[in-house]
Parts: sequence; C-alpha cells; structure tokens
Amino acid sequence: METKQKRTKVVVSVSALACLVVFSLSGYAGKLEPSAPPGPTMKTLDEVEPRTPIGPNTTPGDATCVYKFTQPGSYYLTGSVIGEPNKSGIVVAADDVSIDLKGFTLKGVVGSVDGIRPLDYHSNLVVVNGIVSNWGGNGASTYAYGMPFSHGISYARLEGLLVSDNGGYGIRAAYGSVVRSCIARDNGSDGIIMTNAGGVIEQCVAISNGGDGFVSFDGTTMLNCSSLNNGDVGIYCGNSGHTIIGCTVTNNSGGGIYAASASVVKDCVLRANTSYGIKITFNCLIAGNDIVGNQGTGISGVNIGGQGRSRIEGNNICANSTTGIDLANNPGNFIYKNTLRSNTPDLNVGAGNSAPTSSDPATAGPWHNIILSP
Repeated sequence: METKQKRTKVVVSVSALACLVVFSLSGYAGKLEPSAPPGPTMKTLDEVEPRTPIGPNTTPGDATCVYKFTQPGSYYLTGSVIGEPNKSGIVVAADDVSIDLKGFTLKGVVGSVDGIRPLDYHSNLVVVNGIVSNWGGNGASTYAYGMPFSHGISYARLEGLLVSDNGGYGIRAAYGSVVRSCIARDNGSDGIIMTNAGGVIEQCVAISNGGDGFVSFDGTTMLNCSSLNNGDVGIYCGNSGHTIIGCTVTNNSGGGIYAASASVVKDCVLRANTSYGIKITFNCLIAGNDIVGNQGTGISGVNIGGQGRSRIEGNNICANSTTGIDLANNPGNFIYKNTLRSNTPDLNVGAGNSAPTSSDPATAGPWHNIILSP
C-alpha cells in the first residue's frame, strides 16, 4: 500500500514538472524590439499610374486645339472634354504617342474642327476606349486635309472607339494602320476610311453615315465588318489589292461592295442594297457570298479596257432586281458553281467567258452554275 502511494506521488510530481516546462516554453516570445525597421509595402503614385494625365498643365493647347501632344508618351483622360469653336480637340505633334480616353467623351461644339488630328507626318499612335462625337470636321483622323496625300500618322492603332455625329469622316486612318472594334455612325461623310495602303479594318460597324460605310484606296484587309443604311456604297475599295472577308452589307443606297482589281471578296452577305450587290473590275476572286434581294445586279463587272480575268465561284445569287451575274462586256472570266434563282435574268455572260450552266442539280457537272426555277 505504501509503495502504491509513493508511485502515485511520483507520477503527480512528474506531471506537474512537465506542465511547468511546457508553460515556460510557451510563454517565451523572443525579443520585443525588432531587429530592423519595417520596409515600405505601398506603391508610389508613379508605380500605380505611370502614364500622364491629359490636362492644361501636361498637354497645353494653343489657338488651334484644346490639347496638343508634343512629346512621346502614354497619356490618359481623367474626364470628358468639351471642344471650342475654331479648334480641334486633340492635335498629335509627336511620334510614339498612346492615348487612352478611359471611356470618356471628346465632344465638339458648333464651329469646332476635328476631334483628333495630326499636325504633320508622324508615326506610331494608339487611341483607344472612348467616344468622339459632334465635331464640325472629322471625328478621329490620322490623316488631315491640306497635307500631301501620303502624309499623316503612319502605323496607328484605333480601337474601341464610338465615333458619331461628326460633320466629316468618322474615322480616317493613314498608312499601315489598324482600326479594330470601332463604331462609326451618323457622320456627315464616310464612316471609316483607310487612306493609304497596308491597313486592316476588323470587327467594325458603319451605320447611317452620309457617304460610304467603309472606304479604302489600296491594299486593305477588311474582316468581319458590318455596313448598314449608309448614304452611298456599303464598302468601296478603289485602286487594287483588297481582301474583304466575312462582312455583312445591307440597305446601303449606292450599292453593296465595290472591289477594284486584284481584290478578294469572300463569305460576305449582301442584302437589300439600293443598287448592285458586288461590282468588280478585273483579276478578282469572288467566292462564297450570299447576294440576295439587291435592287440592281447581283454581281457585275466594270469594263476597263476589255479586261476581266476574274474567278466567280460558289456564290448564292437570288432575287436581285436585275441580272444575277452580268459580265457581258468583260471577257476571260471563270464563272463556276454558283447558284442562281429569281434574278432578271439570272446570267448575262458575253463571249470569251467560261460559264457552264445547268438547271438540274442531279445531272449537273462539278463546275456547272445551277440555275433554279423561282
């Protein structure tokens, strides 16, 4: 009995000692004073927003404009801008300028000039994300009146702009530029115009402008655009070498698509234009288009020195007010695998063209144009 009591006392003593050790260790917190002062954890204002705000102190204007950019850099608006009579909103007078409108509006007044314009020949401009409206001249232009035709700001990117209710062009870009995801509506002249070669217009909308919806003069690529209710041609491509793919062109007063020599028009929809669906000159490829219900010819050729040499293939051409395909005066064309119905007439092809036809799809050859009954 005594031995058992001694053992109990020993166990209790050991347990108490263990608790004391644990308590002592847990209560040790180290030194109270830090070994070094704490370092900074916040970013500086320049690190948070390294760009320059647009304003009278950073981009002061002059007698011709509200704001002028004379130094390269990245700039942004901090609020909407109201124009003044006889002035443009923004004048770019430097290379390597990036302007973020930050969703704000650059708005003109009666008697104002252009929303955005260049002073002289420069390169490398970016303008994004905002509204440019109600200017007496053009909305956003990298080419300006009074300059040689090749001048302006080359290699510009205009993206995410809504350009409306301006007296002249909506958007006018110069050599090697990209216009992407922009809307040009209710402008007095053309909606979007690419003045020089090498440009791209992509995923843009031109609606209810006084002139053409889109215009390009040489070697422009146009992808997935929409042209609706404009006062003249939906898409007008002069000179040569254009690529127009996946565009929708409807209800334009002057015709659907005009494509000059060595151009490609593919996979477009042309409906209910007041005049022709597609008009071409020579050496063109016209393929896979849906050309329906236009008030003129579906596809027609312009006789330039008797030249043709175009390939017209796989188009659906229906219910146009006059001829479906009219190449009476353009020899040397290859016209294959088109489907025609309810045009007046469906086909008018002159001598020197290759255009096999059939009215029976079951017996037609692989290259025949199929003319179906109404």
